[in-house]
Amino acid sequence: MFQDQMNNELDLNHILHQELDSFHSVLQFSEKIIEQIDTLPISALSQMVEYRQKWIDQIQKLEENRKKLADQAIGEDERLIIRNISDLARKLVETDDRIYRQLQSRKLKFIKEHADLIAVRRQNKSANGLSNRMDIIQE
Repeated sequence: MFQDQMNNELDLNHILHQELDSFHSVLQFSEKIIEQIDTLPISALSQMVEYRQKWIDQIQKLEENRKKLADQAIGEDERLIIRNISDLARKLVETDDRIYRQLQSRKLKFIKEHADLIAVRRQNKSANGLSNRMDIIQE
């Protein structure tokens, strides 16, 4: 029985450390996305987000495993790790918000540039006297 309790504590401690390491990794990766968000092509950003999602899925699995062991007594070390995980999770949510806002800004900038380009093309057509329709009425 004592051995089972020791194994559960080791498993919980191991899961918590894995979860903490995963949160550190995904947060660092997310911060790199923010640094490069304006320069990277959309395809690269998309791949980065997919890769990041795999880490988040792994974290969710670790949390599910941790919840299975939630009925056991948690020591001070585990409480400290859980607190650190919570802090990292909060920072990750803030980072996600920054990523979303920067992507939104990039999207709006892209739309405005293309709308301006279309407006210039239309203006050039009308200035040249060219029309996209032929006037077939003759006098």
